[in-house]
Amino acid sequence: MRLSCWYAISGDHPDLGLQPTPPGTRYLADNDPAADPHLNPARTLKERMRRMVGRNPKSPWHGTAGFSAITEAWNGAVYASRFGTSGSMIVFGGGHNDYFGSDVHAFDLASREWRRVSDGYVGGGDSDYGGGATYPDSVYPDGSPLPPHTYGYVQYDPVGNDYILLKGQTELGRAVKAIAMPHLFNLDTLRWRRGPKHPTAVFNSGGWTTWDDSRRVLWGHSGDEGGGNAFIGFRPDGDNGNATYGRWTDHFPNKLPGIANHNAMQFDPLRDIIIVSVHARDELHALDPADPARELVRLRSVGSKPILRPFAALEYARNIARLVYFSPLDDGIVYTIAASPRRGSGNGATDEWTWQAHHPAAGTLRPISDAARCSRFAGDVSHVFGRFRIATFQTVDVAILVRHIDSPVYALRLS
Repeated sequence: MRLSCWYAISGDHPDLGLQPTPPGTRYLADNDPAADPHLNPARTLKERMRRMVGRNPKSPWHGTAGFSAITEAWNGAVYASRFGTSGSMIVFGGGHNDYFGSDVHAFDLASREWRRVSDGYVGGGDSDYGGGATYPDSVYPDGSPLPPHTYGYVQYDPVGNDYILLKGQTELGRAVKAIAMPHLFNLDTLRWRRGPKHPTAVFNSGGWTTWDDSRRVLWGHSGDEGGGNAFIGFRPDGDNGNATYGRWTDHFPNKLPGIANHNAMQFDPLRDIIIVSVHARDELHALDPADPARELVRLRSVGSKPILRPFAALEYARNIARLVYFSPLDDGIVYTIAASPRRGSGNGATDEWTWQAHHPAAGTLRPISDAARCSRFAGDVSHVFGRFRIATFQTVDVAILVRHIDSPVYALRLS
């Protein structure tokens, strides 16, 4: 792989001289549980006829959009470094009225294969999904969570090998209802467990999170919609003895009232601060995880900074010791952000944060347009959330991008 060049690493025609993987593993769409007749038998003559003429199968958990919503409807992903020899991208989500399936999927970077690692709740009838089907603990009868729009609410704990979703839903459908209840999917056991409900925090649409590996805390900030009111942390350790796991930190108020929706934040382990991309101000800000009650601090950017966008991704690349910013609206350009290496100030306002644009070489792949060309479901162009992540292999940092259910997975080498 050449530096700063995008490559398709899955699908029917992968780059780099790679061979296609076996049929059924090339795309996320290959693992739609509705297409598995053992999980979703055709129960009516109409459904049998639909399938006979090649139409996509319907299921009780279909919702209005179906399986494509797992990428198209405001959903993210995580990179799980301990799931597979080279790690995996983990995908889960649905939300609102779009998709009610609680299936979990993994793209294994070593094998370059997609597979469904959990079927989710497939045992219900039409009345068990969507509007009117309420679940006070935000879990289906099989223990899997009702799938929200995950936005930026998902992160990965490498110590526990857990995919963590910070919010819960007690009802899907048009009158969707959210609660501040974490859910953890353990990638060793492939089982879900849930955290305790927070009594005052409100997590609705548009939230964003980061994983603090120094403290082993998932920091989360709510969006504004529906009364979102929280900056808060969740520690995943500990059995509470009441079928819940983990504990909350103190609850702090919304730090960006009125402009909290669809930002991104990332923990910088070198400097021990959290950097926030605030698109409404077109600025970076800092949060101090050692003193989370402090206000945001505006940072000074220099260099080739783009216009900051909603729905973007902000990650950290360990080998180059830089933050990495990506928005699909920048035509495949990846930006790295460097600052002085002083650690522990909790305040980056006195430093200049230097942006550098990494343009794909002329004539090389542009992943956003390539994915749109491949896909039948290319939806909101600007959305990426956590479907852009950084995988680290010894001295090499690689960006991984999951775009649509029927487009390749893309990779770009940063170091």
